[in-house]
Amino acid sequence: MVNVVMKGKSGFLRLCLWGLLCNCPLAEAVEVKGLYEIELIANSQSAEDRTQAIKQAMYAVLSRVLVSEDISKIPVVQQALSSAQNYVKQSQFSLISADELPDTDARLLRVQFDEDQLMEVMRKSQVGIWSEIRPETLVWLVVDDEEGRRFYNADSMPELESALAFASKIKGVPMIFPMLDLEEQQKISLSEVLGADSRNLLAVSARYEVTSVMAGRIAKKGNCWQGEWAFYFDGKIKQWSGACLPLKAAAVAGVQGAYDVLSNYYGVKPESSAAH
Repeated sequence: MVNVVMKGKSGFLRLCLWGLLCNCPLAEAVEVKGLYEIELIANSQSAEDRTQAIKQAMYAVLSRVLVSEDISKIPVVQQALSSAQNYVKQSQFSLISADELPDTDARLLRVQFDEDQLMEVMRKSQVGIWSEIRPETLVWLVVDDEEGRRFYNADSMPELESALAFASKIKGVPMIFPMLDLEEQQKISLSEVLGADSRNLLAVSARYEVTSVMAGRIAKKGNCWQGEWAFYFDGKIKQWSGACLPLKAAAVAGVQGAYDVLSNYYGVKPESSAAH
């Protein structure tokens, strides 16, 4: 269970600095492609397992375009899930590597939904919808494992890189990471990434001209990973932590918090004529 806390008492200096950061020239938003297609594992190629997998696929797709704390409670979503196969544009099974799932009937299923048909139904529900044009989030990440505590480095942490890429894709949140060049390493320390005083973190982040910054620490505890996160956007701070989970799930739990904030801000209800 992810515990979410919104913190409004951030201090005058912090808010002023964040206001300056938000008034920087905005980094160009990017088009997130493939929001309505997804790959997942089906238990087999049977009609029953395919139907179940398509429902799971639709739920995942709607979870990255709709604005809601729990889309499963939205009546129109419940109705769409009950007839998920009617919204499928293309689907295809493929084999899974024997190294991943040996001696099994499971198959990788790629599903592409009909965006126009699905969104036409969703718009009738008056639920907010987040378009495919989305801003990038700068992510400062500290990794804490058996090798010690250090900044995330994609080149030396391929498993974590894969998990973060998966989380970014599954939630449709574009992410960039700091260069961590000599200049940055001299300006910011590991302790400042999740420290109570975020002024230096935000000051160093200003060079990237982003509208949102996420700071995180992901720690390995036995066979699972636990994340702590802080998200800075629109003059506010959201902080949360997750349960100890497999690496991919822990990464998704982190990105979910960013999705919740950004989709609430940028998502547009059908009757609205303009976004924020």
